Amino acid sequence: MLKEWYKTQQTKNLSNQDTIKSQLKLANPSKKYDAIVVGAGPAGSTAAYFMAKEGLDVLLLERGPYPGAKCCGGVSIIAEHVHKLFPNFWEECPYERIVTDQAYWWMTEDSILTARFRSTKLAAAPYNRFTIKRVNFYKWLTAKAISAGTTLLLNHHVSEVLFDGQQAIGVHVSPPQNSDFIADIIILADGANSMLAERAKLAPQISPRNFALYVKETIALPAKVIEERFNLLPGHGTIIGLIGYPTAGFNGTGSIHTFKDSFNINVGISLADLAKAGFNPNDLLERIKKHPHMQPLLDGGTTIEYGAALIPEGGYYAMPELVHPGLMIIGDAASLVNGVHGINLAMWSGFFAARAAYAAKASRDFSVKKLSLYRTLLDESFVLQDFKANAGASKLLKEIPYLFDLYTRMANETAYHITKIYTMPKREKRKFIFQKVTSMQPILKTIRDVWKVLKVMR
Repeated sequence: MLKEWYKTQQTKNLSNQDTIKSQLKLANPSKKYDAIVVGAGPAGSTAAYFMAKEGLDVLLLERGPYPGAKCCGGVSIIAEHVHKLFPNFWEECPYERIVTDQAYWWMTEDSILTARFRSTKLAAAPYNRFTIKRVNFYKWLTAKAISAGTTLLLNHHVSEVLFDGQQAIGVHVSPPQNSDFIADIIILADGANSMLAERAKLAPQISPRNFALYVKETIALPAKVIEERFNLLPGHGTIIGLIGYPTAGFNGTGSIHTFKDSFNINVGISLADLAKAGFNPNDLLERIKKHPHMQPLLDGGTTIEYGAALIPEGGYYAMPELVHPGLMIIGDAASLVNGVHGINLAMWSGFFAARAAYAAKASRDFSVKKLSLYRTLLDESFVLQDFKANAGASKLLKEIPYLFDLYTRMANETAYHITKIYTMPKREKRKFIFQKVTSMQPILKTIRDVWKVLKVMR
């Protein structure tokens, strides 16, 4: 499959765009739908697909001119998660590279301590991870929803949820359409900082501590050059986590994702820390690009995309109430994001919401009690079990604001002195290294921090 990989990607992209255009249907505002989904991202399109597949009459409303219009660059998807929802999806999905290489860089201003794993076993079906361009993946998912019978309307900005008492009964679309659409079930998948949920008082106003702003730049290079610089086999990709130096002393992360003929650099910290620091988010991106060990990767590259995204990072305790009379909240709007899963959790939340919607429609009962099947399915799955297990992570990062920065510098300092050759006995060298590291932070404080981390990891 790798031999034909480059040839098939463009064909897949064009096919998905044609599907959206050819199957786009006009909606009738006077008609009552079984379900309305707001937002054609991974959560919304997945929910629409599985509801339509079960015979529900579904309207999918997207405010952009096409799905993923406001997205920049790409991410990775976990193959097993997507495969269980869309079997053998890699045969039609426009992915970029098969991820066979995972690395972490603990960075200071002049050094990098790395951990890396690669295996050709990860290049065999059902694979492990793929890198994707967001816009292509969004279009593919939306095309799947349309092919199952979903009605899609683009350039429709939903500004309000309509209620009959406490029961959600529809949505209002802003001008120029200025229309109301009515349905038995409303599903909000309008992304991080869901203004619809906030306006309807279904979710609290966002806290700067619970959201991070990430900036991302896409840099174009020939495929062969990317493979040479990142030491990759043709068609294979790497994901590199960046910790420490990139976030200028604050807890946050960055990453590098490789695609067919480009790669992303992204970095972000919490909104609260950005306000405290007083610098522009782009300063963090420039900080990474100017690192001496990044220069060889960037040489000759051309910036083709630049953007920013708000990401929920409050964890389990920052999730809003997910189920209301006639309404469910899914994906980023429900803060269903963690450090490893983003798109994958969004898709699963859409699938579980679709199952709850079908059960509610079958019984003609759209109460909280009936729609709570959505929350039950989340609770019983890996989605919320992982969230609960790591519920204290957000609090931990607030308690130890120096966690990523200080311990990255301690690790690099240790590695430096281990690597450097001294004219002293090994026993004396070990004592010297211990004194150097403990001078950066007392050993008892380090032990207390380690204990706090271990209590959060489950």
